[in-house]
Amino acid sequence: MTLEFIYYVSQIVAVVAIVGSLVFVAIQTRQNGRTMRAKAAWDAQASFAEINDMLAAGGLISEVSYKAFTATETLSPYERYLMHRLIRGLLQRAEAQFALYRNGVLDAEVWRLRRGYLRSLFSNAIVIEVWRADKANSMFTRAFIAELERAEASEGPIFLGVEAKDATAGMQP
Repeated sequence: MTLEFIYYVSQIVAVVAIVGSLVFVAIQTRQNGRTMRAKAAWDAQASFAEINDMLAAGGLISEVSYKAFTATETLSPYERYLMHRLIRGLLQRAEAQFALYRNGVLDAEVWRLRRGYLRSLFSNAIVIEVWRADKANSMFTRAFIAELERAEASEGPIFLGVEAKDATAGMQP
């Protein structure tokens, strides 16, 4: 065995090791991407579930929220303030999910469903009022605003115990 032969064999072994390492990195990167997308979907659902759990627990926020969807005109200034904060929080969570969607992390179907639900909330006068106020307050990016405003109009959300009513006939967000 010559020194030159040993050199060539070692070069071949090094190339095989490098190719093997690159294949391993590619597999790990792909698995990491899937894990990130699954985590984003989980977080998207958990974020909205948290709001639903809070509303289902009863108390002032639950009562005000119910009133906002059944008798908006009876909300006191303080109750309107509470609803503004609750709706703003919901929309901010949605904008975070929109950012994940735009960056390829959140599944397109999850975002499409979320966007449709949010757009359906625009059938409520207080939601439209908050949306308009927070756009004026520069709370949301232009891309998020355009995304929601061009979303297909849906029927209003269905909540058991709340009779559907069209409080915003002719209103645009």
